[in-house]
Amino acid sequence: MDSIFDGLGPGEPLRGPGDHGEAHTDPLGSIGFDPVFETVAAIRPGPPADDLDDHLWMHEDGRIWDLGPAEVDTDDDGVNDSLTRNGPDGFTVYTDSDRDGQVDKITEIGSDGEFSSAVLDPETGRWIPGDSGRIG
Repeated sequence: MDSIFDGLGPGEPLRGPGDHGEAHTDPLGSIGFDPVFETVAAIRPGPPADDLDDHLWMHEDGRIWDLGPAEVDTDDDGVNDSLTRNGPDGFTVYTDSDRDGQVDKITEIGSDGEFSSAVLDPETGRWIPGDSGRIG
């Protein structure tokens, strides 16, 4: 499974699952898909859709991408911190682990059970590869 954050640094285009070298004009092109919740994480009602303070965001190449409100509480602390987006080859979980609104962890789970994750280094803006493997 190709990763959208393999070797990314500031100003480098994000790539979608299954991409083979082509950058997206919309790096989060999977946003139009309905979220899937097949997890043990708690699903809590989200904030009103027009409350932008509760939206998760990312930046890339000088642009800010509003991902919408967090929908899932992955650490069970009572605060929604993540959202999921389906794609043709699986789904991606975008997480704000420090409650500042910026996505700082991305986990991709492929339809084949392969997964990979990365965390954002706040000092360099680079995505640092984390865990990877196979579910099940």
